[in-house]
Formats: sequence, structure tokens, C-alpha cells
Amino acid sequence: MVKVEKLGVFLSSISAFFAQIDDTPVAIDTPYLNSNKSAVGYDYSGIIKISGPIEGCVYVSAPSVMLREVIKVMGEPDSSITMMKDLLGEMTNTISGNARTEFGSDFIISPPKIIEGAPSIAYLPKDRQSYVTPFTWRGYEAVIGICIA
Repeated sequence: MVKVEKLGVFLSSISAFFAQIDDTPVAIDTPYLNSNKSAVGYDYSGIIKISGPIEGCVYVSAPSVMLREVIKVMGEPDSSITMMKDLLGEMTNTISGNARTEFGSDFIISPPKIIEGAPSIAYLPKDRQSYVTPFTWRGYEAVIGICIA
């Protein structure tokens, strides 16, 4: 399991992503361990598989209302499901790109896979746990899940 301090790079990435949108701060809650048999998530999740010296995945899961709010704040008139999924992909990519800077170039990242709902055990190794970190932006709660070893 990766040390909890190493998770900081993922959490500062989420703050950095929202800082590009507006100056509303992101409130990051305390990370907790969760069994992958019952993943925590919302309407949509963006999942990135990681391989190399570190194996596993990182996901961001957010409710539609939050994604629509982000789209609106960005000045984008289209808040279709396609647009929400694109936004989540962008968010997930930003986080993993920043993580690559921290962990090095041996860190291999897949393009994000956007799914409906929380990630299933098809994506998360069921014999492991994920660090789940709730975060809030403009009163909307979402989570970032990190399952790497």
C-alpha cells in the first residue's frame, strides 16, 4: 500500500483543477480506507488505470449537479451527458498527469474510462482497499478514490 502522505499529490491536483475554474476553494475532507467490494461514488466516475512500479487505479466520482455547475462556471452552454463525461475525463487526466510528475516517468497511465455510477469491482481489485477522500466545491460533494500498491 502506498503511504498516505503520497496521496497528497492527488489531492493537491484536485484543488489545482478547480483553481483554474474560479476562486471558490475546494474543501478536502479526511481520507478513509474503504473496501473495494462496495466502492463509494456518485452519478459518474472517471477511472484511470496505473501500471509500472505502482499498480492500481485512481478515480474521481461526482454527481451530475456538480459537473453541470462546473460546466456553467466555465461558461460552456452545453451541459449534456457527453459534456459532463468529457469534463470528468479532463479532471481525472489532470490529477493523474500531476501524479506522474510526482512518481516519475515509469508511471504508466491509461486514458480515463468514464462510467455511470461508482466503480465496480471490474475496475477496483476486490482484494484491496481504496483511500477515499471526499471533497466539496461550492457545496457539492464528490470523491477521489485511490487504489494503488
